[in-house]
Amino acid sequence: MRILIADDEPLVRIGLKSSYNWNEAGMEIVGEAADGEETLRLMEQLRPDVLILDIKMPKKDGIDVLTEMRHRGMHTKVIILSSFDDFLHVKKAMKLGAVDYFHKPSMNVQEIVGVLQKLQSVIDENRTSGGMNAGAGAPSRESILRDMMYGNAQFASETRLRENNLYAVLFSVKKLGQTLQRYSGENAGFLQGTIANLLGELLSKEQETECVQLQDNLFAILTSHGESKSGQASFAHVNDLVYLVHSSLKRYVNIETVFGISEACHAFSQLPQAVEQALQALEMKFYHPNNPLFYYRNRNLDDEAAQTKIQTLIAAMKNGLKEEKYEGFASSLAEWEDYVQSCECMAEIDVKKVYEGLLFMMADEDDFGDGRGRADGLDDFTECSAFYHALFNDMLKTRIAGKNKDYSPLIRNVVQYIDSHYREDISLTLLGDTFHASPNYISRLFKQETGRGLFDYLNLVRIGQAKELLKDYKHKIYEVAEMVGFHSQVHFAIVFNKYEGMSPTDYRKELG
Repeated sequence: MRILIADDEPLVRIGLKSSYNWNEAGMEIVGEAADGEETLRLMEQLRPDVLILDIKMPKKDGIDVLTEMRHRGMHTKVIILSSFDDFLHVKKAMKLGAVDYFHKPSMNVQEIVGVLQKLQSVIDENRTSGGMNAGAGAPSRESILRDMMYGNAQFASETRLRENNLYAVLFSVKKLGQTLQRYSGENAGFLQGTIANLLGELLSKEQETECVQLQDNLFAILTSHGESKSGQASFAHVNDLVYLVHSSLKRYVNIETVFGISEACHAFSQLPQAVEQALQALEMKFYHPNNPLFYYRNRNLDDEAAQTKIQTLIAAMKNGLKEEKYEGFASSLAEWEDYVQSCECMAEIDVKKVYEGLLFMMADEDDFGDGRGRADGLDDFTECSAFYHALFNDMLKTRIAGKNKDYSPLIRNVVQYIDSHYREDISLTLLGDTFHASPNYISRLFKQETGRGLFDYLNLVRIGQAKELLKDYKHKIYEVAEMVGFHSQVHFAIVFNKYEGMSPTDYRKELG
């Protein structure tokens, strides 16, 4: 699989290239672009399978690139890189066909690799299907159904579906993490195989119904009614199918499921829209976790006024943390949660990424990883809110307590040492030797008294000095990184983004 990286930050490009053995995974970084115009030129020249695209670039930004790609008929898969407050731009990018997005400050290369591996499977399957089309006949039924859901109905006649009163139904397993705990020694694949087999049995006698698994916890049922002219009878049949699947999975596998149902459509060309409707309906489970079934309704997720208000509140939360105005942060957080929950105008993934972005700004690396891991099993808005409020409150209480407290002689000396030696390599072992104390004791006492982890404080000092140095344009950014103690330019960019909410390059641009 061929990958093109487009980002105006050399540090990000270097970090992505050097963070993984791409060749060993069957992937190749075929090129890099530093602006939108260069991206489009390399897209034409290199024809990559996947484009990793920064949302903000000079000459043409990510939205311009995606728009131009659509006009030119390019089908390259696109992964967006953004800051977590670039909400409006990300929404536009997803609408233009991006397959996923990551926040640059907190992105984990393993997560990106995971998405790329899934894309690789899809691309390989499409290539195999293409080869079969050329000589050996039609691809597999699963491949045909997935293609139909993306708008390619070339082999629709190989399925049982017809173009009349056609519905898309999507469903997932509630509390999948907890459910899998019942399968000691087994994995998710075992449960998914059981569901697929049961669906095959339940739907085998249906004349115009197909099913296919789309993701680890997302299944699709497509059903049409070629002989029925009654919309009411077709709708009743869809509901009967949903009840059959729901009750059977509960009876035979003891799992709870939740369903999203589209409106009826009458042509295979409309199937992608029906799938999108079913997905939007299913996503309502995030706000109404006790409901087992949702019908599509227009949630107006693209309402410009609502998205602008959300963007404003996210920016206010971010600024509250940056400026250590914690009451303002808490007020903006409460307002954002109330607004989003009342209008239900954000998708689940977007809500979770906002919480995750705020956590990244507040937490040490260890605390962030731990909090992120524990958040994986959160299924609904109320759970997310309670979980993150508890985390945020603990972190802010510790930070505020440390801010209003006199330090012990040991910690005062450590703070003074860091303030004077931030350019040097500083480790807990070094501090322990310097101050004749246990490194673990210094670490624990430092956080207890200051409200910050020791290396969180060190990074804060370094970034403060870096901001001053960036005002002098004679210093290149990589030189600034070295001058404040960062040996890795990539690490400098990530840490700077964490504390300032923007890259060093963007910060310098704002200075004028």
